[in-house]
Amino acid sequence: MRKEGSRGEQIALQYLINKGYKLLTSNFTAPGGEIDLIVYDDRFVVFVEVRMRSKPDYGHPLETVMPGKQRKIRRTAELWMADNPRTTLQPRIDVVAIIAPGGGFESVSIEHIENAF
Repeated sequence: MRKEGSRGEQIALQYLINKGYKLLTSNFTAPGGEIDLIVYDDRFVVFVEVRMRSKPDYGHPLETVMPGKQRKIRRTAELWMADNPRTTLQPRIDVVAIIAPGGGFESVSIEHIENAF
C-alpha cells in the first residue's frame, strides 16, 4: 500500500471511530477486490472506500471512485457478507474523501458520503 493510502485510512478510521463506528477489519481482500475499512454501528456494517489527495489540483477524491471501482467494491462486499452469514446488520457502502495538504494529519478536510452507491 502506498504511504499516502495508509495515512488516509488512518485518518478515515479515526474520523469514523469518533462518529461511533467500530472497526471490524481493514484492507479486506477477496478475488478481484479490496475494501479499505469495514466498520459497524448498531444498524449497519459499512464497507468504506477511502480516497485521499494531498493537492486538490488533481481533482476531488470522490471523482476517482469510477463505476469499475464501484463494481469491485460491491462484489467484494457481497463476498464478505457471504463469508459472514451471521451478520444481522444491513450492509452499506460509504466513501470517505480526504484532502490533506502536504499529506499530513494536520488541517485535513474530510467528506463522508454515506450510502455512496
